[in-house]
Amino acid sequence: MRLIEQLLLVLGLSMDGFAASVCMGMAAGRRIGPIVGLISGFHVAMLLAGYGVGAGLPAGFTALYPWCAAALLTGMGIKMLRQARRPEEDCAGAGLGDMAAMALATSLDAMTVGVAFAIMEVPPVRAGAMVAAVMGSLSVAGAGLGGRVGRTRRRAARTAGGAILCLLGAKLLLNALGVIDL
Repeated sequence: MRLIEQLLLVLGLSMDGFAASVCMGMAAGRRIGPIVGLISGFHVAMLLAGYGVGAGLPAGFTALYPWCAAALLTGMGIKMLRQARRPEEDCAGAGLGDMAAMALATSLDAMTVGVAFAIMEVPPVRAGAMVAAVMGSLSVAGAGLGGRVGRTRRRAARTAGGAILCLLGAKLLLNALGVIDL
């Protein structure tokens, strides 16, 4: 997987975090520091936890990687697309506990990406740095926009993220089937 594909994967993964940052920004007002720290921190921690799991998998598992990764990425994308179509829930409260719970919930998918990065032998420092940079930037933007944007933007972010993940999953599947060689 090339660097651009890795960045697209991280971008797709980060869209849920962006949507959560918008929601938290609406509730917390101008206190964006805790939002950025929690969202980015949980995403990086979950990615590295998944990387640890992926690094410990038996060598024979790498032959199954394209199939598993395609299924997982497509499944995560479909889940995000479904979430984007559902009626919006109320935003979490502005308390640190509420923000931490939302940050944890939106970062669980990062564990799957960490496993994939380990199998693809993406260096863990690069993987963590990509997630920290992309998620950090998106959470700053999301929290800052929180009070100024409505639910439409959150739905659009989830839809874009889900579409990116589905496309990456389809690309991996088509590569595994030998239909394309990208």
